[in-house]
Amino acid sequence: MVSHKKALDVLKYWKLENESISDVYHESNGEKSNRAFYVGKNFVLKFSKNYDEVKNAIMLCYAIKGASVYTSSLIETTDGRTYVQDGELFFYVTRRISGTQMMAHDFYEGDYAAKARFVGEIIGQLHLILCQAKASVNEVNLYKSVKNWALPKSKDILSLSESFCRGYLNEFGKLYDKLPKQIIHRDPNPSNIIVSQDEWGFIDFELSEKNLRIYDPCYAAVAILSENFDKKDQAKLSKWLEIYRNILWGYDSVVKLTNEERVALPYVVMAAQLVSTAWFSEQDKYTELFETNKRMTQWLITIFGELKFN
Repeated sequence: MVSHKKALDVLKYWKLENESISDVYHESNGEKSNRAFYVGKNFVLKFSKNYDEVKNAIMLCYAIKGASVYTSSLIETTDGRTYVQDGELFFYVTRRISGTQMMAHDFYEGDYAAKARFVGEIIGQLHLILCQAKASVNEVNLYKSVKNWALPKSKDILSLSESFCRGYLNEFGKLYDKLPKQIIHRDPNPSNIIVSQDEWGFIDFELSEKNLRIYDPCYAAVAILSENFDKKDQAKLSKWLEIYRNILWGYDSVVKLTNEERVALPYVVMAAQLVSTAWFSEQDKYTELFETNKRMTQWLITIFGELKFN
């Protein structure tokens, strides 16, 4: 845990040590961030033990600077550095962007189809920008991650049958090498999407990587489901399926899906959910989220055929 006192000490490298420090709370769940502080009204101090995450965020700040996307700009130290290392932590500062974070529960109210299509469209527009970005990020083989870790880890947790596991890996494996890959955001949940008047943008590029491009719209849909999942609320679950399809329609209107991607969508949705379930199963402090993701995965398996996109 980084204290306010420690943060102020680090901020001297930016000559911001006289600014006020305040905690960052996630609007979606009210939880306090353990990775960032607001500095005054205009800046955000971010920190991580993971150098790759910091490197990704910094590189993409530069790579998409000046593009038609509303995002945080990097603030260099007074001596021109992009980050400062203090002990095991890496610190960097970005400009705070004004606007409102999207909220998952809002997607179930009003014109939910239009809201979902909007999310799909802006993820597609972000991908057009990231496709041209000159940045070196980690490349992930999602199929191998699922085959070698997420599925074996989740198999016993979810009581998955051998036939399901074998069939899933066989079909996903046939498609995987044919699917377009590029730099993606990797975490486009609603709280990482900022809307301000006529502008929209994304924050928190720390998890960005080279991966299947359809991972992002699939993940966005799953994130909306995760924050409102109730297996007994059939009306909401039916509405989520429409939200899912409209995200994909919006994405397809900007970044034309290939035939292979259309077939692969249910497998990528399941891959994202298997990875989340496996990850949360290893985190003692996220017991409730693990249980939610476990129930979600089981439900998604039952409606796997309905995740097809025509």
